[in-house]
Amino acid sequence: MGGLETRLLDTQLAELPSSSPQRNLLMLYVHVPFCHSKCTFCDWVQAIPTKDLLRKPDDSVRQKYITALCKEIEVRGAAHRSAGDIPYVIYWGGGTASSLDEREATAVMEALRTSFDLSEVAEATIECSPDTVDARKLAFFRGLGFNRVSSGVQSFDDTRLRRLGRRHTAAQATRIVHAAREAGFEDVSIDLMSGFPDQEADELARTVDKALELPVNHLSLYSFRPTPGTFMRRRMETSERRDYLRRQQVLFARARRAIDASGLTEYANGYFGKVSPFAAMYFQLRADTVGLGSGAISLVNQQFQSHAKGLLHPYIADPLGFDIDVPAGQDRVLVSLLQAGLAMFDGVPRKDWSYRTGTDLAEVLTRPAIAPLADFLRGRGLIEDDRGIRLPRRQAGLTLIELAFEMAMSQPELV
Repeated sequence: MGGLETRLLDTQLAELPSSSPQRNLLMLYVHVPFCHSKCTFCDWVQAIPTKDLLRKPDDSVRQKYITALCKEIEVRGAAHRSAGDIPYVIYWGGGTASSLDEREATAVMEALRTSFDLSEVAEATIECSPDTVDARKLAFFRGLGFNRVSSGVQSFDDTRLRRLGRRHTAAQATRIVHAAREAGFEDVSIDLMSGFPDQEADELARTVDKALELPVNHLSLYSFRPTPGTFMRRRMETSERRDYLRRQQVLFARARRAIDASGLTEYANGYFGKVSPFAAMYFQLRADTVGLGSGAISLVNQQFQSHAKGLLHPYIADPLGFDIDVPAGQDRVLVSLLQAGLAMFDGVPRKDWSYRTGTDLAEVLTRPAIAPLADFLRGRGLIEDDRGIRLPRRQAGLTLIELAFEMAMSQPELV
C-alpha cells in the first residue's frame, strides 16, 4: 500500500468519533433470524431450528417476533434516549435482513425512529441476499433510510453457490450491485468467502476478478470458519487440519493481493475500500453496541448482554430478558473483543478499550486465562505501545485466520 493510500485511510479513521463521558455513541444492531435456506457453511444459523429459520412473513410466530422486537426497541430506546446516548451507526443483519417484507421493515424502522434520536446517524446498513431483493425493494430500503447495502454474495461460481446452500445465482449477485447503485445507495459492499475445504485457487481467483468488475466501494473477504454444527465442518477430516489451515492461508493471501492491487485498499483484515464506520467502531469499541432481537449481542455500560441464538420463542415471550448478562471484564468476553479488535490494522486503542470494558489492557494481557493468547500474538509480532496494541499488517491476516481456525477446530463436533 502506497503512502497516499495510507494517508487517506488514516484520515478516514481519524475523522471517526469515539465515545466520551460527555458524549456516548451507540451502534444499533437489529438481528433478523430468518432466511430462505440454511447454508452449509454458516455458523450464525446452525443453532436455529430450521422450522423457525424458514418462517415466512404470514407466519404467526414471525409476526409475534416482529412485535416483540419492536417492544424491545421501544423500551431500550427510551432508556438510551433519556440518558442522552447518540446513535451513530445502524446495522440490520441476520440471518437475512432483506428477507423482511415492506410491512415488517417499516414497523421496525418506525420503532427505531420513535424510540431513538437518529439525527446523527452517519451510516445505516442493511444486509441483502441477492435472491431476496429486486430493484423495487432496494428502492424501498433506500427510501426507508438506509444509505449502505452489504450483499452476501460469497461466490460468483454457481456450482459453489449450490454447494453452499445459497439460493441465489452468480447473475443475481451481479444484478444486486447495479440495482443498488440505481436505487441511490452511496455505499455498496459485497462479501466473499475463501478457504472452503475443497476450494481451488482458480475458482477463488475467478470470483475475485468478477467482484472487482462491479461498481462497489467496499469488499469483505472472509475465510471459512469450521464451526461445529455446520454441514461443511462435518465433512472435514480432522486429521488433515494443518493442511486445511495452510490452504486457507494461501487462498486468502492470494485473494487479498488481487483486491488490494485493484485500488480497494485493505484497512482491516479482509475489509477493503471505504472505511465503514460500523466495522471500525465495532472492532475498536468506539461506541456501545445495542443489539436488538433474538441472537443479538450488546455491549452497554461495560456490561455484556446477549439474546441466545436459536431461542426464538423465549425471546418472543420476554424480549427484555437476556440469556447472558455479565460484566464486560470477564475473561471470555475480553478474548472475543481482543480477537475482533486486532482485525483493525490500527489496532485496539487503550482509551476506548478501558472506557468500554472497564479494564486496563496491559493488565488483561497478564491474566492466566489470556496470557497464552498474548504470548501467541507476541510470537506473531504483536505491537504494544502507548496508543494500544496491533498486529503488523503483513502478519495480521494469516495470524487471525490461524487463531479463528484453531479455536473452531478445538471445539467438539455437535451430535
